[in-house]
Amino acid sequence: MRILIVMNMYPPFSDGGYPLLCKEAVEELKRRNHEVLVLTSTFQLKERNSDDNGVWRIFNYCPDNLNNELKSTSLINFYRWYRREWREQSLIKAAVDQFKPDCCFIWATKGMSYSIATCLAKYGLPMFAYVCGYWLMDHNNLGANRRQYQFWKWGNQTGLSKILKTFLQGTLSNYLPLQYQKIVFDGLAFNNFATISDLHEPAWKTEPKQIYDSAPLERFKSLPVERSSSRRKILFIGRLHPSKDPITLIKACKLLQLRPNAFDISLSIVGWLHDHDYLSKIENEIATALDPSKFQVLQSVAFNDIPALFALYDVIVVPSEVDPLPRVAAEGMAAGLPLVVSNGTGISQCLKDGVEALIFPAHDVETLARHLTFLLTDENGAQLIARAGRKKALDFFSTTRMVDEIEQFLKEGMQDAHLLSKTH
Repeated sequence: MRILIVMNMYPPFSDGGYPLLCKEAVEELKRRNHEVLVLTSTFQLKERNSDDNGVWRIFNYCPDNLNNELKSTSLINFYRWYRREWREQSLIKAAVDQFKPDCCFIWATKGMSYSIATCLAKYGLPMFAYVCGYWLMDHNNLGANRRQYQFWKWGNQTGLSKILKTFLQGTLSNYLPLQYQKIVFDGLAFNNFATISDLHEPAWKTEPKQIYDSAPLERFKSLPVERSSSRRKILFIGRLHPSKDPITLIKACKLLQLRPNAFDISLSIVGWLHDHDYLSKIENEIATALDPSKFQVLQSVAFNDIPALFALYDVIVVPSEVDPLPRVAAEGMAAGLPLVVSNGTGISQCLKDGVEALIFPAHDVETLARHLTFLLTDENGAQLIARAGRKKALDFFSTTRMVDEIEQFLKEGMQDAHLLSKTH
């Protein structure tokens, strides 16, 4: 197949696990003799690049979707928005014309203009999505309220204003969709049902399919499960964002410091800075600990350095308030670390509580502290969980398994799309 993949950001210019996941899937698809072209953003770049070994970095990155709508109702802001969209969609047309894909596969996370998907739909390609974020719900449920769609209704709709807006709308709509359109895919896959559960209407033509994320885990399995001394070093790794909720973990560790026979624990928070205000909240929470010196906030590490990072720690905690399927959880298990994970994560649904991991209710400081106490005081129990977790990670969260399912999803979806087109 010739597959056109659209992703909000793509390595090496990216952050977080989903761009890495996309890249790993793309490389595996290419190894299986599929031809793949990736369209992605100019994240961390100063200019567009349409010739980067099968990757076109051509559209603006929209952090938290803030650049997906007009800044204000003025004509000049509409012009700037339209110019950006027209330029990006011209490049998309060039990609489609040159590559001639059999289908389009959108990795729907965040930071990508919604009009990219509606633009691609007009070419008549079978459209598929892998939903691993809340991008689709945000557009289909709330997108009609965005300023670029409301623009035509605002202001004095008489006289010169009406004439000008009518002329602009009629002229510009020949080149760019100006009316709100919900996105409906021929086939839709998801990694966590929560990412599509609140859609007001179905956004698919055939039954959605669940495909769990993967990670290249073989590089972790040589790390030892056993510890020569008591487990004391706890690791959080991820984006420093309220949804990842490192503050609940900080509170649990502070609680352990206050307990009789307090444990000599340390917590390292390793992550990508999301905003300075949230970092200040983390630092303020640490400052009120009995011993703040046992807490440290570290910058994120390079992909190739993650196994060495895990080797320095005894326990990994993923306390996310909401997280479809955190990659670091699978990596930590593969590295032989016992995992403590919140029930707000999609991966918790795949694990046996008390066997492959310890699961706690999101935001529940007391239960998290109790799970940490168990791992810190029962080395045999910690090793049993670590071994079972490693086996689960290596057996289930493999790139081969995920791409097998993606191939089947796309092939079946292409057949269904072909049959549906014949009936219309």
